[in-house]
Order: sequence, then structure tokens, then C-alpha cells
Amino acid sequence: MKVDMKKLINDKEYCESVFRDYVKIRVLRKTDSKLFGKHLNKSLSNLEFANFILTEHDYSIKEKIPNKTFYDWCISIYYYAIYHSALALVTKIGYDSKSHLATITTIILFYHHQDNILKEEDINFLIEKIHLEKDEIDLILESKSLREKACYGTDELFELSQTKRLQRQTADFVNKIKRLLEE
Repeated sequence: MKVDMKKLINDKEYCESVFRDYVKIRVLRKTDSKLFGKHLNKSLSNLEFANFILTEHDYSIKEKIPNKTFYDWCISIYYYAIYHSALALVTKIGYDSKSHLATITTIILFYHHQDNILKEEDINFLIEKIHLEKDEIDLILESKSLREKACYGTDELFELSQTKRLQRQTADFVNKIKRLLEE
């Protein structure tokens, strides 16, 4: 399915239509909203592990594998920390997603377009409490792009500054989602 990301963010009706299509083809399915904690815990675990690896560049990695860095792996793990936070948001409203784009569509619909779109009880929490800014949606998309370059690219060099920037952004995002979901 081809989706126009700018239109998804700027056009609520288009976003609703794309969301309904994902539900219709069962890429998005109803699930127990109480399971959001599993994704949140996975997100926090990924954040902690990526931070550990990044820190170890100054210690054991430098000592045992000189002149080698694993910033690409840090970027991949930070991406998954962000993505599991996103899945926690989707699960909190009672959906399970089988696609990155469906996940982002759901987040944009329920957290960016904050009108009362669906009247089900399981989304009241979202309508009252959560609003994601455009830059937070952009962070999910940007981290996915970086993760793809880190995992599949052969010519990409990842610098410490790029990895540390993603580290800060990931920590801020994951912690914000954690606070919102625990309210």
C-alpha cells in the first residue's frame, strides 16, 4: 500500500482512511490494551543495552577491539527502542501492528490528530492525555532510515556525534512515552 506521509500527518480524513484500510487487511488487529507494558519494557531494555554498548566504546571495546566502532549497532538498537515505544502506544489503544507504516499511521491518527475519532472506551486515555508533536513522529521515521542504513548499507560511516544525538533523542522519546503511559 502506497501512503503519502505528508498527507497522513496533515489530513485527518486521509489518515482515518489509511487506518481503516490497515484494519480491513488485518495489518492492524484488536488486542488486549493491557499488553502495552511488554513493549514499553522491551523499549527500556533496548535503550539500556544501546547505552551500554555506546559507553563500552570508551572501555572494553577500545581495549579489546582497537580502531573498531559499533555505532551502527547502537543506531539499530536505538531505533528498536523507539519502535517498541511506538508499539506500546498502539497497543495501549487496543491494536497490534504488523507493519511499521501501520504503526506510524495509528500513532498519527490517535496521538497527533487528537480529535475524538473513534468512540471506543479503550482510546479515551489517548484523547485526554497524549499528543505527539510532528518532530516526535519525524524522529520515528528518521531513526528507521538510520537503522536501515546501519543494517543494510556498506558504505555508511557512523560517527560518535550522530550516535550520541540519536541516543539523546531516543532517551527523551522513550521516557516521555513511559511517563504518558504510566499516568
